Amino acid sequence: MPDAVPRPAPDLTPAAHAGSAPATTPPPTSSPDGSASPDVPTAVGPTALDRWLLWGGSPVVGAVVAFGVLHLARWVAGLPWAPFQGLARAIDELLGERGALGAGICLAVGAVAGLAFAAHAVRDIAVVTVDPEHVTVILRDDRAELDRDHVTAVLVDRKDLVVLGRRAPAPTDRQASPRSPAAPASTSDAGTAEGTPHDVPVVELLHVRTELATGRLAAAFRSHGWPWHDDDPWADEFRRWVPGDPSLPPSADAVLRARAAMLRSDKTADAAELRRELARLDVVVRDVDKVQHWRPATPPR
Repeated sequence: MPDAVPRPAPDLTPAAHAGSAPATTPPPTSSPDGSASPDVPTAVGPTALDRWLLWGGSPVVGAVVAFGVLHLARWVAGLPWAPFQGLARAIDELLGERGALGAGICLAVGAVAGLAFAAHAVRDIAVVTVDPEHVTVILRDDRAELDRDHVTAVLVDRKDLVVLGRRAPAPTDRQASPRSPAAPASTSDAGTAEGTPHDVPVVELLHVRTELATGRLAAAFRSHGWPWHDDDPWADEFRRWVPGDPSLPPSADAVLRARAAMLRSDKTADAAELRRELARLDVVVRDVDKVQHWRPATPPR
């Protein structure tokens, strides 16, 4: 699976603020191409065909594979020179010699294995809900929410949904006390309505493998006015990571060293966590065949 799983993080701002009255929001709609009315949230997730293929096809494929393994074990058990003789003879004695009963047990085991695969595969397909102000990504038991005000670009980078934008300020930064002499008198030149300056570097707010069609995601984001890009606007600024690169921010090189070891060991969850740590250090990273490329976070163009 992919590399990154969305998790609540300090730079992901919840869509709703505590203490405010809940707004009446129309239920999200889903359409085959991901498009919808601009005022109605759009949910992009597994289609009916996806579910039918997984839940209906996986048990059948599992049963067929199991039945094939049963006959292969019988054939291998009759070849003294073939490898895995012990395993093949055990399968043949346990199921092959029981006739129809053994074949039935084999088919049932294969079907159950197929259902387990389908359940795992469905959980690995994200559900992305988009409206004019927020986007929510739910994958497995993880949920991430982003505000439109902080997002600069949305794109798909080789099957991964990537959201670039300005980090949301900490709550203490947004809620300055009126008595504080440092509180600004006006936010007219402060940037966004949330108080996020426009010159704050653009970092990676979200990077997750959704297993969703790019066309459906693009239609959903574009229909609600989000800044969708077919390619990364800063793709030309990536450079291959070389240990000890003096142009890296302080401590980022150590994080990249640790992350390289995680990628070699296929520890995707740990690599995703270190990706978020690099974002906090104003470094954006891209993986190409387990080789890291990086660029510094830059102000929006």
